Amino acid sequence: MNISKTILVTRHLQAMKDFYINQIGFPLVSETNDSFTMQIGTDQLTYRQTDDVDTQYHMAFNIPENVFQQGKAWLVERTSLLIEDGQDEIYFDFTDSHSCYFYDPDENVLELIARHQINPSKAEPTFDVSDILGIGEMSLTVKDVLEVGEQLAEIGVLERRERPLNGASLNFLGPVADGTHILLVPEGRTWLFSPKTAKVSPIEMELDGRHRVRLDAAGVWHQSAVSS
Repeated sequence: MNISKTILVTRHLQAMKDFYINQIGFPLVSETNDSFTMQIGTDQLTYRQTDDVDTQYHMAFNIPENVFQQGKAWLVERTSLLIEDGQDEIYFDFTDSHSCYFYDPDENVLELIARHQINPSKAEPTFDVSDILGIGEMSLTVKDVLEVGEQLAEIGVLERRERPLNGASLNFLGPVADGTHILLVPEGRTWLFSPKTAKVSPIEMELDGRHRVRLDAAGVWHQSAVSS
């Protein structure tokens, strides 16, 4: 699965643009008076201005599997890392991956992740923004995990090992081998490296260039085919 396009909302559009484009360095694709779109590896991420929606997102960016420390050092030069139990990184043995975490101006929880068995290697031990491969995880916080999970299953988006969904916990959707997942999660779940909790927030995603899925500001789920 590929999350090729994502649209999120923010109440602080200019601050978000300054952070992602000027501070982190993602290329600006386009902008209007109330939105901007950036290129993140193979994928595009758009933020749109909103005035009355309180949001909380989590997303992870895939990086080459053999330059995690270089990527972390590059990130530290641009923003502060989040700390948990005195540590600024974590190793997940069940996925053989390293991650570090940081905030954007909305205090969305962002992550660099090197999946050692899945992400490609890089020949040179260097790192810059062009080495970010794409969106590796995108949160989808909903009121009813099982109901939305059934809708996603209809278009082939399943739990990563095709196990039953847990309606009260975090679920990784999308094949393990793809290294890209929708994080389907109920309200109130606390994110790693942050006291922030998952909150139903508007989002639109284009999956594999074929399916468009959207959660509106009222928490209602929509999905359709992408027009050719």
